[in-house]
Amino acid sequence: MHRVGVMVALVLLLTIPPSIAVAQEDRQGRGWAVDATVGTLGIGADLSRSIVPRVLNIRAGASFFSFTNDDFIDNDIHYEAELKLGAIPIAVDVFPFKNWFRLGGGVAINFSEIDGTALPQNGFIEIGNGVYPSSVVGQLNAKFEVNRVSPYFGMGFNNPIKGSGRLGFFVDLGFLYHGTPSASLTSSNSALLPILQQDINRQIQIINDEIKGYKILPVVQLGISYRF
Repeated sequence: MHRVGVMVALVLLLTIPPSIAVAQEDRQGRGWAVDATVGTLGIGADLSRSIVPRVLNIRAGASFFSFTNDDFIDNDIHYEAELKLGAIPIAVDVFPFKNWFRLGGGVAINFSEIDGTALPQNGFIEIGNGVYPSSVVGQLNAKFEVNRVSPYFGMGFNNPIKGSGRLGFFVDLGFLYHGTPSASLTSSNSALLPILQQDINRQIQIINDEIKGYKILPVVQLGISYRF
């Protein structure tokens, strides 16, 4: 994840002209803008550059956030779960009417996932068709993942690189298509009973059948932009 972020940062730095430190306000809508964002992709920032003034911008950034639930329940199994949101979007924004309305599309390197550890209830864990002592199961870890590269489509309200003024507020609405999610369950016990392993495999299949329809992540981002 850190390597990808460094690569994106290097590309952006290499494309910044030396004169940026003394850039003057351009009434034609040329230049750069930075956004501070918060929403379903997490908390982060974007950097935009005008390619065709008032018509076409390119944008790249990064957003991250995590949240821990101490008692997440799925199929009668209690988990201590951590939701991790993270994305590095690279998008093109088109302004068809040369005003504040924009259409965007691109890809996002998607780091969103859920990690969980099963919590025994009275010393037992219900898995598949059986109930097992936690000492037999060991530590049961769950992970929910999506495709790392996800197409992005959306629309927004505000051109951060506008012809007048430096500050702006915006809303982005859209979605990431992250494909079919996948779940896994692994035990810290390397010598599981065959019947327990069968129930773990059955539980994995049940979870995957339940989440296979969740292929889209809605994107709602709010923020403030500054043109320089």
